[in-house]
Amino acid sequence: MHPAPVVPAPRPRRVDRTLLPGRPVAYHQLLRGPRWRWWRPILSFAVLLGLLVALMIVVFGGYPGLDLLLPDRWVGSLDEEFSPLSTNQGDVLLAGLILVSMGATAVAHKVRPRWVSSVAGGLRWRWLGRCLLVTAPVWVLYLGLGSVLDPVEPGRPQHWVLLLVMAVVVTPFQAAGEEYLFRGWLVQNLGSYFARPVAGLVVTTVVSAALFGLAHGSPDPWVLLSIATLAVAACLANWRTGGLEAGIAMHVVNNVGVGLVTITYGGYTDSFVDGATTGSPWDFFPGLVVHAIAVALILWQARRAGVQRRTPAPAGAVELPSPYGSVPLDPPDATWYAPLGR
Repeated sequence: MHPAPVVPAPRPRRVDRTLLPGRPVAYHQLLRGPRWRWWRPILSFAVLLGLLVALMIVVFGGYPGLDLLLPDRWVGSLDEEFSPLSTNQGDVLLAGLILVSMGATAVAHKVRPRWVSSVAGGLRWRWLGRCLLVTAPVWVLYLGLGSVLDPVEPGRPQHWVLLLVMAVVVTPFQAAGEEYLFRGWLVQNLGSYFARPVAGLVVTTVVSAALFGLAHGSPDPWVLLSIATLAVAACLANWRTGGLEAGIAMHVVNNVGVGLVTITYGGYTDSFVDGATTGSPWDFFPGLVVHAIAVALILWQARRAGVQRRTPAPAGAVELPSPYGSVPLDPPDATWYAPLGR
């Protein structure tokens, strides 16, 4: 009789050391776990600034070399404001905000960077694709009607083919970078100060929308309101779907759509917002309607797909005393847990 074969025990999977709240919470309260302290968001801000400076050194230090190596007839020059090379430099800088936001959260809060993406602990690619599919037709209709009702002088920019390629390949990462900073890092760090979810949602939405609008540089109130509608829509979708995917989808569809239309038809240089950009109620209200429709479609799809809205309670956990002392929890009888093992 032969002995039974010895099957080696499976290598134990490394337990995520992230200490999440011990009960399901919304995205904006994800960092409010046992390791949270009042100074961690402040430390995260300091780390963010340091990483941002390092990113700027790499980007602004490297592109002059590309300017010397690549012929102007291919990519233009850094001295040209809307050349492919200068535009790509700005897009790459903004795309780098993805790594900056993740790094600042991971260093200061001792959590894995993937938790910046969603309550599921990572970017949910299938859900992102679904959000893109439901929002794209809305922006196609919006941009199409805008081109008819408010036509611009036709004309393609120089190097328009390369700019089209960049709009499809690079612009999505630029839009995602802004979402990771303004709806990811900012919302999670600021939201961690609030024990009550509603208060955290209101404050983070207002601050995110205000800073996002001001970051574009135009002091015009209608421009600020128009830009803020995207921020508010993304924050609400973020809260209801538990991640950045919906906001990224709306931002990507908007930026890519505007780029494709203005590059191929006309008005490319006027599509960028700067200190001289002005707006009107006719710019604000159609955008408000478009974002409201997009959010409604996304929430409809989220219900159909059963998208995870809150963090899961850690499996195999032991109860720990609350580290907050007199700070109220929501709900008041909530407890905190740490995963077993390391």
